Amino acid sequence: MPDGTASAGLRYAAGLLLSAVFILACYQSARIVWADVLFRHNSPASVDCAVRLDPGNARYHAWRAELLSFDGQDPVAELKQSLKLNPRDSAVWIRLAAHAENSGDPAAAERFLQKAAEVDKLFTPRWALMNFYFRQGDARQFWAWTTESLRMSYGDLRPLFELCWRMTDDAGAIERAIPATHTILGKYLAFLMGENRLEAAGPVARRFLKQAAPEDTPLLLSYCDRLLEQARIPAALPVWNGLCDRRLLPYPGLAPERGRLVTNGDFAHTPLERGFDWHGPAVDGVHMARAGEALQLTFTGKQPERCRVLWQPVPLAPRTLYRLRFEYRTTGMTAPGAGWDVASRLLPPSEEWRAEETLFTSGDTAGGQLALVYQRLPATMRFQGTFALRRVRLDVAR
Repeated sequence: MPDGTASAGLRYAAGLLLSAVFILACYQSARIVWADVLFRHNSPASVDCAVRLDPGNARYHAWRAELLSFDGQDPVAELKQSLKLNPRDSAVWIRLAAHAENSGDPAAAERFLQKAAEVDKLFTPRWALMNFYFRQGDARQFWAWTTESLRMSYGDLRPLFELCWRMTDDAGAIERAIPATHTILGKYLAFLMGENRLEAAGPVARRFLKQAAPEDTPLLLSYCDRLLEQARIPAALPVWNGLCDRRLLPYPGLAPERGRLVTNGDFAHTPLERGFDWHGPAVDGVHMARAGEALQLTFTGKQPERCRVLWQPVPLAPRTLYRLRFEYRTTGMTAPGAGWDVASRLLPPSEEWRAEETLFTSGDTAGGQLALVYQRLPATMRFQGTFALRRVRLDVAR
């Protein structure tokens, strides 16, 4: 019996202990749940209570520091307590650095930011360091962390590029900091075009071309077009040829030294109306379409009395004599009404294919264009019919 009594006592004590443990666990769980409720209430008093109920929660200390700072009080103690509980929270290191810098202690701010970058290998700490060294005017560290930031970057990179151009207007210095990766180079090229920094975009476009994929063709063609809009044909030519060489465009590149001066002269492809390909009429009353081995321009009779109906940039050398050869035929044309702007005459009507050539001398600067124009002669009706063109050739006249 005594042994049974002792055994029962032990069981009773064990039950009491288990009950106490259970009650304590429930209490601790209830404290944590209530602390979370108070924290989410998000008033200074409720967050204070949450911190007292769950002092081991680093997130609560970090947010209490935020509230203190907003109220004009010193958040440092709470930030440090948060980091003591979770030293790998880079956001808290960055906030501590911001407070140190604002308090006139850039050395401490630098240490805290370096620690943030040490515990967090992603973008945000590196972007914070890039901004810090910009504010401090430390160019060497700024460019080092610019490269680090870009390597870890994602999404919209415009703020990074803008900060680089605020640091310096030396395009070469910025380019050296840009990692030569496909995505970053493409975004930087688009940024430079948006900022109309076409000169700075040249080296970037050449680097990007080496990695260009089919989906990059519109961006590079846009850059080529922007250069051509400014009559910068020598600068646009390598971009166009790069696209051709990588077979992102269906043409051989232009090579003035080997006599390749015209793109798509046989109209084997529908003109892109981009870059060095043929551009169609940007006027009412004229329509363009391929017709077998020719290009056909249809005039409705509602076109302006004088207008450019077809044109192409060409890489001409300055002050050089050229020979333009082509074949054409017309339907419905009763009087001369179309001709090349480099020639001194309009072409006569011809219902059959007719071969023509004309000589002209280029201007004083590199580059130029071939342009077919329509001109209504006095005492004639506006042309209503078609003008077909094929086998366009251009070479240096010997």
